[in-house]
Amino acid sequence: PLTSVVDAISTTGVTFLFAPAWHPALVNLAPLRRSLGVRTVFNLLGPLVNPLQPQAQVLGVARADLLDPMAGALNQLRLDRAVVVHGAGGLDEASLAGANELRMIEAGKPIAPRIVSPDDLGLAAAPLEALRGGDLADNQRILENVLKGEATPAQMDVVAFNTALVLWVAGVELDLKAAARRASATLRDGLPWQKLQDLQRALAHGNGE
Repeated sequence: PLTSVVDAISTTGVTFLFAPAWHPALVNLAPLRRSLGVRTVFNLLGPLVNPLQPQAQVLGVARADLLDPMAGALNQLRLDRAVVVHGAGGLDEASLAGANELRMIEAGKPIAPRIVSPDDLGLAAAPLEALRGGDLADNQRILENVLKGEATPAQMDVVAFNTALVLWVAGVELDLKAAARRASATLRDGLPWQKLQDLQRALAHGNGE
């Protein structure tokens, strides 16, 4: 229920939004998108039409030529802080495989583009292969290990890198290296796993379980 999703934010500080439930218009287009078999403009629209209208956002793009258009769109939405990231190796998230290109909005205005490598944040570089997942069971195990602070160094570091961007847009840390240190320490302590348990209990309670 909507109430349990919203209440979870106040009780745990985090919640989960199932995209189809919040983007009914885009859901109706899903069969057409699948039949085309290629990326379309709708892959870009989803993050821009968040019905909750956040004032801070991290958005990833798999192509460098989309950095400026997407940053411009976020600026038009008058976000207070935002990051658009294109990761090394063609990822739509921060990567440990090399230099990552960032477009950033601060205090509602674009700031100079940045290129950030893992070592800039005190993180170790790693090839994309070190982050390769597997089937559903493999990926679930990897996620649990990351949240418990028991994953491989590369898996932990890539999550810390991306979390650093979130901490920056949230205004929790104004320096990316400090944000990465904070994220790494939190992961090592296993606090995200505890937070997930809190969220599951909150949502279950809202569903009457």
